[in-house]
Amino acid sequence: MNQQLRESLLEYHRIRDFVLYESFPLVTNDPTVLFTNATITPFKHFFENQDVTPHNYALIQQCLRVGGGAGGLETAQQDPNYSSLFDMFGCGLFNCTYSVAVKYFIDMLGHIGLSKAKLRFTVPETSHFTDALIKNGIENSSIFAINENGEFWQEWRFGKNGLVGNGLTAIFAREDHHVISIGEMVKNPLSFVEIGNLIHIHGKAEDGKVVPVAHEGFEVGIGMERLVIALEGKTLYELSPFRELVNIVAKCLNTLGVADLDQGTLRVVTDHLRSIIALVREGVSPGNKQQAFVLRKLIRSVLEMIWLSVGQIVPSVEIVSAFAEFDSPGQSSLVLKIVNEEERVFRETLMRGKIFLTKNPLVTPEVLMDTYGIRSSLLPLINGS
Repeated sequence: MNQQLRESLLEYHRIRDFVLYESFPLVTNDPTVLFTNATITPFKHFFENQDVTPHNYALIQQCLRVGGGAGGLETAQQDPNYSSLFDMFGCGLFNCTYSVAVKYFIDMLGHIGLSKAKLRFTVPETSHFTDALIKNGIENSSIFAINENGEFWQEWRFGKNGLVGNGLTAIFAREDHHVISIGEMVKNPLSFVEIGNLIHIHGKAEDGKVVPVAHEGFEVGIGMERLVIALEGKTLYELSPFRELVNIVAKCLNTLGVADLDQGTLRVVTDHLRSIIALVREGVSPGNKQQAFVLRKLIRSVLEMIWLSVGQIVPSVEIVSAFAEFDSPGQSSLVLKIVNEEERVFRETLMRGKIFLTKNPLVTPEVLMDTYGIRSSLLPLINGS
């Protein structure tokens, strides 16, 4: 379904004279972000630059988000619909009103199978979005106003000193019943699937203030996997290829003697390995700065998850090799080489930490983490090695 959905979305915009773009690299030259983390990232100049004449655009962009506001590096532990690496459909609309932008957004969602009757919206408490939604046939009971960012956002800031916008969030209700509050939707994420956003880009942050941009416009961001989740009625890790990748991790852990498999752990290892492979594919190597540090953290997190599941420090080669061979056959040998080397370095760090603990038995976990980057959960494994 994912491929059909991609083709349908792009064709929908092609015949409406949107300029279509290929996915941009994950590693971006934008100094305000480490990775392309949203579809607007490659198009900021359309809004900011007075010398640019913007045009309506559309693309499906591979994005990477790790840590930050999403809840940390291991969000997939609790959230069966979370992935750090994901495909996002995005587009920009210029020279149009709120009503026209909202109509486009609702019509596009209807085109791909999300009926108007099943959509719920959060909107900024003071904005033109409520009137535009009602004008386009959305009932008042399906619109929820918010005045600050929380479970749903009403303001977006794209990078430090970057673009600023306010917008709505679309939520797909799988069941036909009346929703009385945002809290009800938050408590039932499997019944109410957050789809994406329509954001009015109106300013840029400068010196603590928001100043007008050269070209106001609207930006759409919709997670492709989220659409499939809504349309198929499954969680992310029940979909292909996530399901097959989780099964590979589970099978390898079984081989290592893990009988009681934790689904959250399987999701995190799957999530991180996908991100690791994507970064290796972009030429990133582990290190202590910027993108390289993110890759190092991801690899070490995978190693920790495997070791804690098995109950001892074991080689990760079987899991990484099987996973990479399925996910990205052309990169599997390079991925394995990089992870193996990082594992060797991490093992040496653990041994230094063990020696340090022997000499300083009263040291606090905080000091161990600050000095060696070793989490307290690994202490039993270090002492047993």
